Amino acid sequence: MRVSMLNLYSNNLQSLQNSTADISKLNQMMATGKSILRPSDDPIGSVKVIGGQRDLAATNQYIKNTESLSTSFSRAETYMSSMVELQTRMREITVAANNGSLSPEDRAAYAAEMEELLEAFTDTVNAKDEGGNYLFSGNLTDTAPISKDASGNYLYQGDNNHREVQTSGSSWMTANVTASEFLFSNGSSDILNQTQDFINVLNDPSLAPGDPTFSQAATDMLTSLDDTLTSISSAITDIGGKQNTISLIQTSHEERVLFNEEVIGETEGLDYAQATAEFNLKLTALKVTQQTFVQVTQLSLFNHM
Repeated sequence: MRVSMLNLYSNNLQSLQNSTADISKLNQMMATGKSILRPSDDPIGSVKVIGGQRDLAATNQYIKNTESLSTSFSRAETYMSSMVELQTRMREITVAANNGSLSPEDRAAYAAEMEELLEAFTDTVNAKDEGGNYLFSGNLTDTAPISKDASGNYLYQGDNNHREVQTSGSSWMTANVTASEFLFSNGSSDILNQTQDFINVLNDPSLAPGDPTFSQAATDMLTSLDDTLTSISSAITDIGGKQNTISLIQTSHEERVLFNEEVIGETEGLDYAQATAEFNLKLTALKVTQQTFVQVTQLSLFNHM
């Protein structure tokens, strides 16, 4: 009798512990909304979830990369568009100043406006992003791309390197364009030094339209404007193409995120209706076990005499 009572007691205790553990696990599952709390619950499902989470993390990082790229391209495009607008006015002045009826004072007035445009153009090329990094200096982002030497000549101080940003598991995209590419790589003189030369000619009262030196300076100025406009427009067009590519990549990544989230949800997501029904069943079983356990603990040999 003593052995039977001990077995009965142990079996009820074990059943009580199992029911409590099951209810605790169901509580945790309903709290987290997950049917897999640890790999041992579903080894195959756990592997699928881990793979999906890894791919989801990588894809989300690619989305962040493309968003950052898009913002950077938009900023660069805005500043280069401003350069185009400044060059438009420079061209108007160059054409208007090549007029024999103008007085030296008139040409000096044009020279003053051209100086303001040149300063604005230089400031635009030396633009920074929200983090204080120069946009058009290559990888030397803490160095202003344009400066003057001791003789007053404009120089490019950046490098010609490009930053590459990963946009997917197998693709990278060039993230920047340098001032060297669209200002100092043309066949003619760069627009900065050429504009300064033309300003000097406009400020010289001994030079006027019709004079070979004046005519050559005006011609060189227009040629430099044409070459620079072609270079900047090409860079803007390239940015536009990259923005379109980024848009397609982002759409693909967003679809991949939805797919991974769906796979993860289907694999580890909890069926609340089923879990609730099981919880209620386990809770009822626990109550019955508790009642039985109380009765068992109160039994003694005298109950059987």
